[in-house]
This record gives sequence, C-alpha cells and structure tokens, in this order.
Amino acid sequence: MKKLTVLLFILGVFQGAYAQFEGTLVYDCTIKSKTLMTIYETKSKVRIESKIYPMKEGAADIAKGKEQDDLLLDFETKKEVRFVPRHHAFVETGFSQLSAEKNMKLTDGDISVEPVGTEKIGKLDCQHFVVKVKGEKKDLWITKELGSSNVCLGGILLYYPKGSMILEKIKAAGGDGVVVKVQVGDQVTMLTNYQTRPPAAYNFEIPADFKKM
Repeated sequence: MKKLTVLLFILGVFQGAYAQFEGTLVYDCTIKSKTLMTIYETKSKVRIESKIYPMKEGAADIAKGKEQDDLLLDFETKKEVRFVPRHHAFVETGFSQLSAEKNMKLTDGDISVEPVGTEKIGKLDCQHFVVKVKGEKKDLWITKELGSSNVCLGGILLYYPKGSMILEKIKAAGGDGVVVKVQVGDQVTMLTNYQTRPPAAYNFEIPADFKKM
C-alpha cells in the first residue's frame, strides 16, 4: 500500500508539472513608472489586462493610473480581440505578435535560446534562459512547477503566444512553463502573485454593449 501511495504521489507531481496552466498571473515592472500586467489563462484562452502608473516620491500614483486596452487571445479560433472601452468597441484580428514576426521576416536562425542554469526565485524552481532575437538579448526565468502555458511574457506589454517562432524556440530548449522573471537591460519584470484555479468565465466574454470595429 505504501508503494502504491508513493507511486500515485510521484505521478501526481509529474502530471502537475506538465499539465496546462489554468489560473491568474500578476506581473510588476517598476522603473520610472509602475506597469502591472494580469494574465488570466485557461486551456484555450488568455486575457491580458495592464495598467501603467506614474511614480510620485518613490510610490505609484494610483489616482493617475492609465489602463491599456485589454487583449483576449483565443487559441481555438486563432483570433486576438482588443477591447477599446472608450468607444465601447472591440477589434478582432489574427495574433499581433505573429504578424509582427512575419513583418520582421523572422527566421529560425534569427533566434537563439541558451539554457544558463537553475535558480530558485521565491518558492519556485526556475530555469534561466538567455534569449536573443536578431541580436537583441533578454533573460527569462521559467518555472515548470505551475505547468505549461500558451503565452510567454517577453517584457513590458510583450507576449509570445502559442504559434510564435520565439515561443516555440524557447519551448524546444526546455522553457515550456510559466515566466517568473524577465530582464531586458535594467528593466526587470517579476511575477508577484499567482493563483492556480481556473479564472471565472466572464473574464473571456465580450461585453454585450461592445460593437465590433
């Protein structure tokens, strides 16, 4: 019985490590301003909310925070929806990052991903990667403890969705997980909070009073 219990425990850990992440991720990047990004993820959809706060005497000026347009990524329809609240409207396109990579004429040879080593950030065991895209360097720390993800944070307001050449290269190098830290030069973005339960369905709905532009 003890052997069976141990085996079931090991299988549970293994499945949890490689299961699809479903939950909420909160990121913070504070330099001259504070940028907060919240990612809600299910197995087939991702919603991204972000807000930028100016800094005043070393603290974020909450009253002057500016909300950015929310993004909804649907991996079943392969559509990206951008919400424009000021016009009570939404714009539907293909994934903007994939279009950007196409416009850049990005090739596999333009992307390099080098595993550096393992590090612990907070309570999470992470793999450190150096990612270069056409010579531009960034460092990513990715954990597998929360499961696999359909989107990879690449910096402030930059997201690599499933299908991105950059994300596929990162995953091929062993970075199939959740980003815990991103560093681009002096700019550091950190995962500051996370929940591992599926977000409420309303996060992925288009408001009834929004019209398609």
